Amino acid sequence: METLYFTWEEGPAVLKPVGDGDFGYFITPEGSDWTLATPNQVADFFVDGSRISKSEFQKMFGVIGDNLPDLPVVT
Repeated sequence: METLYFTWEEGPAVLKPVGDGDFGYFITPEGSDWTLATPNQVADFFVDGSRISKSEFQKMFGVIGDNLPDLPVVT
């Protein structure tokens, strides 16, 4: 499984596979760190957001772990 990249609610969003599930994260326009998405928000990534390539994501928002914070580690 690969990480999926989105533009959603005017900000970056990702869907990252972890173990047996997927975890969605987003940064609000006024926020500076990742927020864990609810299942409804993840569904909305696909409905109201736009799936984009990793390179498009990096051009629009920056590189995770460089210009953007690292994604949270789920244990």
